[in-house]
Amino acid sequence: MAAVSRRWCAAIGLIACGCAREAIDREALLDPATCAGCHPDAYREWAASSHAYASDDPVFRAIVRRGQRELDGGLGGFCVTCHAPVAFREGATTDGLALDQVARGMQGVTCVACHQVEAVTADHDGAITLATDGVMRGGFDGAAPNPAHGSARSAFVDGAAAESSAMCGACHDVVTPAGVRVERTFAEWQASLFSRPPPLGVGCATCHMMGRDGAAASGASMPARRVHDHTFPGIDQALGDWPDRALLRAKIARDLDPSVMAKLCTRPGGNGLAVDVTLDNLLAGHAWPSGVTHARRAWVELVARKDGAIVYESGVFAPGEDPADSSDPDLWLMRQRLLDDAGAEVEMPWEAAQVDATLLGAAVTTDPQDPRYYHAVTRTYALPVADEVEMHLRVTAIGAGVFRELERTGDLAPGLATRVPIIDVAPAARTWHAASGYGCQ
Repeated sequence: MAAVSRRWCAAIGLIACGCAREAIDREALLDPATCAGCHPDAYREWAASSHAYASDDPVFRAIVRRGQRELDGGLGGFCVTCHAPVAFREGATTDGLALDQVARGMQGVTCVACHQVEAVTADHDGAITLATDGVMRGGFDGAAPNPAHGSARSAFVDGAAAESSAMCGACHDVVTPAGVRVERTFAEWQASLFSRPPPLGVGCATCHMMGRDGAAASGASMPARRVHDHTFPGIDQALGDWPDRALLRAKIARDLDPSVMAKLCTRPGGNGLAVDVTLDNLLAGHAWPSGVTHARRAWVELVARKDGAIVYESGVFAPGEDPADSSDPDLWLMRQRLLDDAGAEVEMPWEAAQVDATLLGAAVTTDPQDPRYYHAVTRTYALPVADEVEMHLRVTAIGAGVFRELERTGDLAPGLATRVPIIDVAPAARTWHAASGYGCQ
């Protein structure tokens, strides 16, 4: 990364890899490496993010290859318009194929992809318009004068403005050409109480771009601002080598940990124990999980022991195993299934005619008199006699079955499924011991 920055310093006239002393031409401005000279913190965070990784992801590339082949090119820019928006709009790719031939600076969701948005024309499928005026939009007025590029405030990048969530939603809701909404993060947020006006409501950036006080650009005279994290933590992580993997992993855990409240209750039941597990999507401003939920897997792991020996287990999976393949009738699996016209499950979005979701819904009201106020979900498990019950909440970004299906068609190299971590939502873990008596943990 340092070598890239030095090369750009020499190319566009940076002083000791500091800020530009002359206007940056459009070609250079399209490349995030150029921005690193004046905005090193934001660049470093972005470089670790799934936004930077969006068009490098081998699963994304495999899906595009398969889709273009099966639809005889009919997929068009459906995927790449969000995964490499600048490359698509600059004509460097029209179909998401041969991305290795696209300039590095146009890969992924780059600085310009957000900071030059001048219009959002729909709430899905990358419906944004990018300016070509050389002006970089920020979230505040009164940007410090600089010779590198024009500066202006835009509500689209002001996390306190509703327009900023609409910009995020333009790519984080996906509707197929057949009209099936296969990703609904923005729609979920819109239906939740988090979309209300301040002070109650919060936009996407409130959680996914946490703020801190600091300078927006390098330089001794730069004023203090409220600047924001550009790692955009969600749940996805790179499958191979990528900058600052540990940084992103820590921020994902930070944001996932408080999102769901869990409760484990035990009581006598049948010939053993009745165990009630309750999950409440408390702080996520959308469903849990969200995003590409037909690929996501979230589940409850429940293990009971008697005198140290396991007498019951549900939801115990190793890396590379897919909970969606399980025949366990007790498994509590949270995901979305894509279905064809006949109701059979399909894997690819363009095959879907309908969806079936078992997600944890977001909070929609603060009124206890509203029947929607209590939106926690409880499942009851019938267990044999046990003296210890341990519960965990697990989630993984992409199920092994997705990899297996893409390997089957030759679109993805084998061996990647085990690289997707199984995340333990640590605060949701609960353990009951018989010595403590029946009750709730």
